[in-house]
Amino acid sequence: MPLCKRLLRLVAIAILTPVIFLLGCQSKLIYYPNPYRAEHETMLRDAKGARVRFTTSQGAQTAFYIPPRVTTPGLPQTIWLCFCGNGSLALDWLHFTDDWDDHFAYLLVDYPSYGDCAGKPTPGRIRESGKAAFAALAQHLGSTQQELQPRTAVLGHSLGCAAALMAADDLNLRRGVLVSPFTSMTDMGRIVLGWPLCYLNLHRFDNRQTLRHVTSRPSARFVIFHGAEDEVIPVRMGRELAAVQPRVVTFHEVPGAHHNDILSLMMDRIGRAMREVVAQVEP
Repeated sequence: MPLCKRLLRLVAIAILTPVIFLLGCQSKLIYYPNPYRAEHETMLRDAKGARVRFTTSQGAQTAFYIPPRVTTPGLPQTIWLCFCGNGSLALDWLHFTDDWDDHFAYLLVDYPSYGDCAGKPTPGRIRESGKAAFAALAQHLGSTQQELQPRTAVLGHSLGCAAALMAADDLNLRRGVLVSPFTSMTDMGRIVLGWPLCYLNLHRFDNRQTLRHVTSRPSARFVIFHGAEDEVIPVRMGRELAAVQPRVVTFHEVPGAHHNDILSLMMDRIGRAMREVVAQVEP
């Protein structure tokens, strides 16, 4: 074989090998599902929580309803749809809810393949789970989605910010708190893989576009927290998202906070922002 053809073959192999690897293993590079442990069952029981079961195209799914600690007649005043970060589980939110408003209720939502949920995650399937979980919650509470919507807000961390925004978009929800959000998965790919491999992204979460759509609704209100030392998602992405609708979105840069410790460091401040958002009070 002529030398030029051998060189072309080597170049083609060098180019195609990372492409094939990224296309074939992309989900494993993005998602880190975990099973539940016995301690989570204890936490759920202590919180007087209940499993909310539903089915999607991925099979059987389970979310968790946590009622308010202060019981009042009728529906809860506020329900937070909570979406965890990658490598976490829905019930991990229970570490924080005890220190938030006693009148809040929560629906803690896992992604397909996480916790007790079947299937494999993609943006579309995560979106489907958010909608189906909310419908199942309405049934669990003996209510309707239309009745719950004005009482509901979203909370997300990291990957959960994308899930929270998609749920807000689909369910016509207008209030939320986002912690350590990214602008888009393609932008994240540019950081990790560089150009042009970032465009091989098949999981096209686009928080910039979704937030723009959600915050264009009347009475929309969002707060973003982002650690100044975030080593996974740069703080500039949080700033960039807040700039989408600066009159509607308040941005808090947290000095010294990293990607995962921000929830613990800012637990009280996040809880205060949650109260302010649902009360439509300026943080």
